[in-house]
Amino acid sequence: MSAFTGTGTLIRFALFRDRLRLAIWVVVLAGLTAVSVPTLDEMFSDPAERQARAALMDSPTGIVFGGPGYGLDDYTLGPMLVNEMTMSLLMAMAVMSVLHMVRHTRAEEESGRAELLRAGVLGASAQTAAALITLALAHLLIGGLIAASMVAFDLPVPDSIAYGLGLALAGISFGAIAAVCAQVSEHGRSAAGLAFLVIGLLFMFRVVGDIAEQGGNVWSWLSPFAWLQQARPFDDLRWEPLALYGVCVLVLFVVTYALARRRDVGAGLVAARPGPAGAGRLLRGVFTLHLNQQRGAIVAWAVAVLAFGYAFGSLTTEVAEMLDSAPELAAILGGDADDLVDGFLAVLTTYVVMAASAYGTLSVLRAWSEENAGRAELLLSTAVGRVHWFGSALAVAALATALILVSGGLGLGLGASVALEDAGWTWRTVESSLSQLPAALVFGALAALLLGIAPRLLPLIWLWFGYSLVATMLGGLFEFPEEFMNLSAFEILARPPMEAFETAPFLLYLGAVLLAGALSLSGFRDRDLVTA
Repeated sequence: MSAFTGTGTLIRFALFRDRLRLAIWVVVLAGLTAVSVPTLDEMFSDPAERQARAALMDSPTGIVFGGPGYGLDDYTLGPMLVNEMTMSLLMAMAVMSVLHMVRHTRAEEESGRAELLRAGVLGASAQTAAALITLALAHLLIGGLIAASMVAFDLPVPDSIAYGLGLALAGISFGAIAAVCAQVSEHGRSAAGLAFLVIGLLFMFRVVGDIAEQGGNVWSWLSPFAWLQQARPFDDLRWEPLALYGVCVLVLFVVTYALARRRDVGAGLVAARPGPAGAGRLLRGVFTLHLNQQRGAIVAWAVAVLAFGYAFGSLTTEVAEMLDSAPELAAILGGDADDLVDGFLAVLTTYVVMAASAYGTLSVLRAWSEENAGRAELLLSTAVGRVHWFGSALAVAALATALILVSGGLGLGLGASVALEDAGWTWRTVESSLSQLPAALVFGALAALLLGIAPRLLPLIWLWFGYSLVATMLGGLFEFPEEFMNLSAFEILARPPMEAFETAPFLLYLGAVLLAGALSLSGFRDRDLVTA
């Protein structure tokens, strides 16, 4: 029996098991691009309008979320799609890849199913190989459909194929990163968190490199986010950068295979330390128990968001220098240098809010995992009350969300203060992040509400979260109607320092969050526990 015995059977099983999940990803990502092609062509049909759009993409914010900006001199439909769609597609593919790989590798080991399968005729590396192959098939289908939609709209065939292939290879690379991370931790959440952290660092490398030098520097070339755009589809196409994806996947798979041979099934390379024989004073309560279980994740997320905030905040000096060297850019963007720096930091604050809300939601959902694993039932069979247990879990989630939010704002402010030599930016960005606290808490509040009254509807959280991300990131590009934009959780409140803080919407939003939390406690108190 080889290390890959049974891979084919697992591939068929994974495709059957995830047929709905994968179909949704394929339809959403390929469909979004297919709709974007005629929409952008119609919205910016005049060459002057396209060149004005190119000036926006040449701004610091445009570089952060658009890339190095190849093809801006002659901003036709092809370069417009590459510059304005690529980063959003790659980030969505990264999420898809990490969730898929962890679900079919580390999560299977954590549940004990992998050990049962390995007891039969199944190779040691079959699960990882099957997960990566099924992910590759899904990404290749997405890339192929995207390329076909571009060719159908009379865009050059070689460039369209290169773009679709590059997207697929990037998605597979993110999956290979997740496969390596799955060898490190023995818990699925930790493996996914580590993978997202690594991918976030790679995104930051790309941003730093693209802003530091026109067309990117060596930092850009360290990131898979950059290789597709460095191939320059629709602008002097080069195939060589795409080969880096193949090298990356091959190396990471070899590393995964080597690491897997060094550990036991169900264990991680970083072994979990046994706890002390007796609980300390700080662990003799339900709240401190929840906090202790998440302390590592909370600290890791807070430090990571702080570091990312500092790195991006320090780019404000590049904003100032860019505007000094090109004053006409400020006129095109509609404001002076201070206004544009405010706008740049406000946009970055929104991404901090997204990170904080994601962790807050995951923290609340830990209670659902504890319930399904049967551990909540054991604890609640003692003198611990339901409201006390669930309320403590929600309190930890809320505090963690606020901590991550403040950490991101502090990082942005420190970076901007150092770059601009003005300490006042530190408090301004912290204040800006706190002004978005209800938006960061709302997804956790919805998760708590559904967990309290209708746990089967929990997937709706991620549906709204995904819509909010798309509306906030792409709503301006596609000119969403105002009523559609207001359905995004991140678009309800004003965004200081770019906009003035409004007290009434903040209090109403916060009140709705608190009401949802109170209703969730009432619902959890009255419903039956679920064990699986």
